Amino acid sequence: MSTTERNRGGGDERLERYVMIALIIVISVAVLVGLLAYQPPATFDTLSSLNWSRDIWEGVMPNFAGYRVPTEHPLMLAIGLLLLPFGDAAPQMFVALALVGYIALLIAVFRFGVFVTGIFGGLVAIGLMATRLDVAWLAGVGFLDPPYAALICWAAYLEARSPRRGGLVWVLLILAGLLRPEAWLLLGLYFLWVGYPLSWSGRFRILCYTAIAPLIWLATDWFVTGNPLFSMTATSRNAVDLGRSRPFETLPYYTLYWTNSVLKLPLSILAGLGVVLAIQQRRTQLILPAILVATTWFSYLVIASGGLANVWRYILIAVVGLILFATYAVTGWSKVERGSTFKKIWAGAALLLVIAGFGWTVTHLNVTRIDEDVRRRRAITDQFRAIMTNPEVLKARRCGAVSVPNQKLLPEAKWSFRLDPPAIIPRSDTKIPVQTEGVAILINPAYESRPDLNVNEYAVDNGWEALQVPPPGFKFIASNEYFLAYGRCAPGSP
Repeated sequence: MSTTERNRGGGDERLERYVMIALIIVISVAVLVGLLAYQPPATFDTLSSLNWSRDIWEGVMPNFAGYRVPTEHPLMLAIGLLLLPFGDAAPQMFVALALVGYIALLIAVFRFGVFVTGIFGGLVAIGLMATRLDVAWLAGVGFLDPPYAALICWAAYLEARSPRRGGLVWVLLILAGLLRPEAWLLLGLYFLWVGYPLSWSGRFRILCYTAIAPLIWLATDWFVTGNPLFSMTATSRNAVDLGRSRPFETLPYYTLYWTNSVLKLPLSILAGLGVVLAIQQRRTQLILPAILVATTWFSYLVIASGGLANVWRYILIAVVGLILFATYAVTGWSKVERGSTFKKIWAGAALLLVIAGFGWTVTHLNVTRIDEDVRRRRAITDQFRAIMTNPEVLKARRCGAVSVPNQKLLPEAKWSFRLDPPAIIPRSDTKIPVQTEGVAILINPAYESRPDLNVNEYAVDNGWEALQVPPPGFKFIASNEYFLAYGRCAPGSP
């Protein structure tokens, strides 16, 4: 690509650099203020991974086969090992790293937007990405998805700027492949793309790069469980058990449903228009975003049809790609020949669409709900620790195990109190005999349907009738806003 083409596609590089630095500063300050103000706890998946890292640190084999545990991710295990020296602050550090990944994702989207239609495109792209609050929430509770998306988007951007670049693109894709196996598909495609003009020795060399992430993942599973495919088979079983699998014929619908649930209808329409306009204008800068959308949807269909979990986080990369198409729908007119009627019509239509989209966002955005949700997540963690250290609860804990409604509180119990089965048991596990002594933790009925506590999420659990009833003979001993504790000590117990 010549200097002229680069400047035409990416805008003035000096201005881009100054704007990017300003964005990084503003976003970082906003994220830091939010992190300090809310102190969001790590989510179920992240805390589970951190517990496994601590097991490894202490020379104990992690239990990837525990009750309804999430899938292990090798890179998260490695990051957890690096964070363990921070002690009790390690979960917060994990969340902080997820937020750093979110910032990197926003900047990658900005850079890609600049590459497509200049500074104007970059600002629109980052604005559209930043207002997908579902994605910001993922980072705010420590999910791996925003950092994963950042790795993929930076790799795509660097490759778009310099085709068959290799080097750093390989590094980013390999790291992504240690977070999600979906990246293995991109690694394979990149191998075919880069390897086509190479000699056989060159192809063998990059084949080794392609194999690094899958081999590390398979080796981790094999070393811990004896089954190199454990992550794939266990995740499939969990999806079926938890009701997250879907009939094959419904998967195209769910692919589009989840994509639109993140984009929201106005942006989905803009993205569709952007695809049409990019084809009509032969905008080659959007080839890689199109590949990201197609491969993400394809991998999602493969994952879901294989019985694996059917959740919206798995289509995040497609959302990013479609945001870039929506950006082109709004800003692409700036690259049309000056003075043309088509340019004027496009610019006017884009302005009307932006106004309509802004109005839709203002009328549908509920900041109070978001603020309340984040604050309650912190309060739930604090109050679970408080109920577990209540004097009456501590007395009853000496008599037997602690039971919780389902798997949702198990990672916190392990991290904060080092409780592993059989010292902590989920009442939703019907293979465990009915508890006769110890402590039974119930959720305050006012909050039993919250996502992070939901006892009714899985029909198989029969939540209201089975999980929210203390075992026979247990008496009420303590409570706080979110939790109720019941205890029983048999005669002669300590």
